[in-house]
Amino acid sequence: MKKIKELLLLSFFCLNMTIAQASELSAESLNDKLTQNDIEKTIDSLISVLKTHYLFADKALLIENDLRYKLASNKFDKIHDGYSFIREINLIMREVSGDMHLDIVETKPTVRLDKVTELDNSRRYGIESTNILSGNVGYFKLSYFYHNPNTQAAASLALKELSKVDALIIDLRSAEGDSIALVQYLMSFFAKENTLLSEVFYDKQSQSKMLLSLENIGHDNFRDNFPVYILTSSLLSGSAEFFSYTLKHLNKAVIVGEETMGVAYILQKQKINAHFSLNMPIAIPIHPKTLSNWEGIGVIPDIPVAADLALDAAHKKAKEHLHIF
Repeated sequence: MKKIKELLLLSFFCLNMTIAQASELSAESLNDKLTQNDIEKTIDSLISVLKTHYLFADKALLIENDLRYKLASNKFDKIHDGYSFIREINLIMREVSGDMHLDIVETKPTVRLDKVTELDNSRRYGIESTNILSGNVGYFKLSYFYHNPNTQAAASLALKELSKVDALIIDLRSAEGDSIALVQYLMSFFAKENTLLSEVFYDKQSQSKMLLSLENIGHDNFRDNFPVYILTSSLLSGSAEFFSYTLKHLNKAVIVGEETMGVAYILQKQKINAHFSLNMPIAIPIHPKTLSNWEGIGVIPDIPVAADLALDAAHKKAKEHLHIF
């Protein structure tokens, strides 16, 4: 499982926030020839991004020293295109820092907001379905954590539909996307007002923010020893893990399914220049009870079962809790 996680980890990065860096390349695409001047400018901008935004200042310095040494030693003379540059720099950064989250990628054009809105609407802002199962057990399936206020409104309406159930199953098995705001909002349905959910460290770990449950959210019956079951899979990362881990260790939910991927760092994409961007950790949440998180470990299920069997297992457990046989 750990080897599978390590391989999959490289494909899961979140939070598409970009900050422009001034650096022009002579190449027009990654297939075009990169000059040594292009490489030097890109590395300078990369180092600037790491020093400004990367969570680990000591690792940023190690990477900077190694890259500057290799530049001075002409180690990049055989790099002639953008794709080769990406492969080489990613290898160097990960070897020097030990951080497999660091990932240079091609800068993509900004998605038009009207297209995002159209996509959100077509998917009900990530809320795939709601239903009431036998035994008056509610079912709420979230397929995407959209960073969009409309998602909160849609989630509120969906959970209002389920406010009269006696137990609730939250299906996150295929959930993607990342939004700390949505995680905080959803967790607030199940925790008393102003409950400390997490302490989030940022700005190279020199500052932190207390993430509290919000006031006047949801329905009181969800908060008072209400049976909640969260379905997980081995492909879950980021916000889905944040939600699951936090409620589990606040004793607000039972996790049913598979051990998740173990991506606790809050990742952000920063633009290096017109061709390259860098995914990197910029913050880390710490749970108030465990004083830790799920990084590299994953969220461990209370009821381990294959993901495709998790719904039946959770439904059965919920009915047992309600003394329905």
